[in-house]
Amino acid sequence: MKKNVELQPISFQSLRETDQSFLKQSLEATQKSYAPYSEFYVGCAVQLESGEVVLGANQENSSFPSGLCAERVALFQCAKDLSDRVIRIAVCAKSEKYEVPVPLVPCAGCLQVISDIRNRQKSPIEVWMWDLTDQVFVASDVNQFLPFHFELKEVK
Repeated sequence: MKKNVELQPISFQSLRETDQSFLKQSLEATQKSYAPYSEFYVGCAVQLESGEVVLGANQENSSFPSGLCAERVALFQCAKDLSDRVIRIAVCAKSEKYEVPVPLVPCAGCLQVISDIRNRQKSPIEVWMWDLTDQVFVASDVNQFLPFHFELKEVK
């Protein structure tokens, strides 16, 4: 039961100024990355329904795998009480050592966290992926990547 995810690139230049600004905030977040081992700097911006944007950057640790992805850094900050719904998340990366994948899809662990928050708040979360060129990919909901969400349900 494989579902195909087809994402068409959108030109960064064709985006509204507010969307460009949102993506640029994910780039700004890469400045807070601590990635001395991989040299792969990831930034994330999470926009809440109120308009607030929470930033996250990947944090590595010499005791692998004790680091944390940029997406989870930002999302865990937002999910403390979920009083403000997550509307969308933007991720970008830069590296002089590695080629940045196109599109830059969050890892499976991050997709699961996004999906959990989506299910808790009962509303979709857009995923914006930017490779720092003119290409931007947008998924209308995390479920495009994770159609078979893992979820524990109480036995009744």
